Amino acid sequence: MAFTNIELVKKHLIEHHLGSEDVENEPLHLLSGKSCRLKMGNLLPASEKVKSKEINEPVQFQGSFGLLEQISLPDQELVYDSVVVADNSSMNTIYQENVDYSVDYDNGTIKRIPTGSVPGGATVVVWYLYYRIYQRDQDYKINYTTALITRQPGGCIEEGQWVLVDYSVECGFLNDDVIANAITEAADKVAKYIDEQYGDSTDQGLVTAETYLAVAILCRIKAGEAASLSPRNSTAKALAESWSVLANSYQMEAYRLLNRFVRKIGYLRSPDLP
Repeated sequence: MAFTNIELVKKHLIEHHLGSEDVENEPLHLLSGKSCRLKMGNLLPASEKVKSKEINEPVQFQGSFGLLEQISLPDQELVYDSVVVADNSSMNTIYQENVDYSVDYDNGTIKRIPTGSVPGGATVVVWYLYYRIYQRDQDYKINYTTALITRQPGGCIEEGQWVLVDYSVECGFLNDDVIANAITEAADKVAKYIDEQYGDSTDQGLVTAETYLAVAILCRIKAGEAASLSPRNSTAKALAESWSVLANSYQMEAYRLLNRFVRKIGYLRSPDLP
């Protein structure tokens, strides 16, 4: 009998974002007829942004901070550290980022910081650069498991162009069948370790311990996947090692909890009734 279940294990994985990682601005050189591999594999589907900076002269925009103390720029996906905010086009006063205002580079918004120097409701002039975002299947092809990206000859990415890629690594995701197998393996380990009198127990300690054991097994699976995707890649090796460390940590905590339920030395069971 298993003390835990798929829902509990998945909830733990999701809440703790096990191994999840976001990568930003990884450079990639795209050539016709050649696939290029990102440093990390097993990408979260549709999480990627393939982009490039195609303009060198900043865009100028005038806007006013309204009731929300925020300005929405005409463009999104701004180039980091490219935003300049001034009181007018002559730049009599240049405001400081993270002191007078903050920038959401992904969404192209600027928010006034109340303790800064920008007056409430002020009209300001903004200069910025932004990325061009390329389209999957039109400009490039991508394999989310192997992390291979291929330039599409008829797309907007030029031959030999360098692009930047943002993406998320899908380390925390495992399907129900894999989780169910991990629970079965964990339940077998627990059954062999504890006193059989606790076989039908509902003690939370047993539930937590078996959940942790299942998570440890899943972490080892992810370690194997990370190591096999790109054995010579130092990033993949480091990721595999981090999964192994995490697996050991969960396993140690699981057995610490299980030690409460181990049969005591010298313990005699009551005779079974005929």
